[in-house]
Amino acid sequence: MTTNGKGLKRELAALFAQRLEVEVPAAEADLFATGILDSLRFVELLAALEERFSIHVTLEDIEIDDFRSLARVAEFVAGRQPSPRD
Repeated sequence: MTTNGKGLKRELAALFAQRLEVEVPAAEADLFATGILDSLRFVELLAALEERFSIHVTLEDIEIDDFRSLARVAEFVAGRQPSPRD
């Protein structure tokens, strides 16, 4: 699993392409304003994030601004991943 910022963004872009069948034009593109995410795709995204990154997202965790761009989604995911143990 990728933990650095650029790698995580690439991994998320691939997830959008494979699972949601959409291309994200840039890490800072507004996913809602561009129509990439709507309510159905948002739910699909949450399920894909939980599956791919082994995280659990509750309703209390959801702040729409955390999902506004690929960069923000990367921050959200990184903040919920367990710390690597040596």
